[in-house]
Amino acid sequence: MSEKLKLTKPLKVIGANEDRELTELPYDFENMTARDKLNAGKKMKIDGMPIGMEEFDMDYHLYLFAEAACVADKSISTEDVLNMSAKDAQTAVVLARNFFFFDVAGLSRMIL
Repeated sequence: MSEKLKLTKPLKVIGANEDRELTELPYDFENMTARDKLNAGKKMKIDGMPIGMEEFDMDYHLYLFAEAACVADKSISTEDVLNMSAKDAQTAVVLARNFFFFDVAGLSRMIL
């Protein structure tokens, strides 16, 4: 199920046929696959960024969000998402972290 992040600053998405400006960015964590999660890590490594501890790595959470946006809308690229404002990126980081690593009460999902 695709959700949307309301952006504080419009995001320009470069398309094959036309460019467009988004005021909301769709994302879909629920339908991400293990391969999508691996792709987020691969894209991060290609960009020269090492992955720290997944639970605490804000950069990794941003790449997870970018992958979720790509899942929700195939015309959006990771590069498009990484061009969003820093303020919107911070919100995206929190969304990814909360989905993958915390429940709604804010308690860790990690099994010890």
